[in-house]
Amino acid sequence: MTRLQEFSSEDDQGKLDFLEHADLKARGFNIVGAFEKVKTVEQMRTRIKELKDLTDNNPYERKFYWVLEDDRPIGVTTLRPALNEFWLHNAGHIGIAIDKPLRGHGHGTEAFKKMCEIAKNEYGIKEIIIMALPDNTASRSMIEKSGGEYWDTVVAADGEKLARYRIRI
Repeated sequence: MTRLQEFSSEDDQGKLDFLEHADLKARGFNIVGAFEKVKTVEQMRTRIKELKDLTDNNPYERKFYWVLEDDRPIGVTTLRPALNEFWLHNAGHIGIAIDKPLRGHGHGTEAFKKMCEIAKNEYGIKEIIIMALPDNTASRSMIEKSGGEYWDTVVAADGEKLARYRIRI
């Protein structure tokens, strides 16, 4: 069973190993880019604390969650509790990355649905905005299976076109 767990300053070497070795990039986007220079558990814990302090004071910053299967990390998801004009056109509320060898088995869809529950129950979000590259049929299918309704296509700040969806929760 897939479950989510917020990144913690008590996360261990197993999670650091996952961050270092998992293929979480999708078409050039790295959901865990904030951890690229982290090489030790202590650095990871310090970075998690820095990010938590940042997100506690800024709802536009991402909160990070592990996607776990039997307590083993298989991916990462993020939640941005609020969207300003920039994020409304460049990322949306939720991002998901499942380790490449484990994609296509429903883990992303299950994690996404759980993240929507967290968004609703913990942050009072009533409408999720999420984006996918127009030709990323797997992501678009996951969004649509989860109740996502195509809204429009936007051009992000980096020039990339993104299909934008709304999900009323």
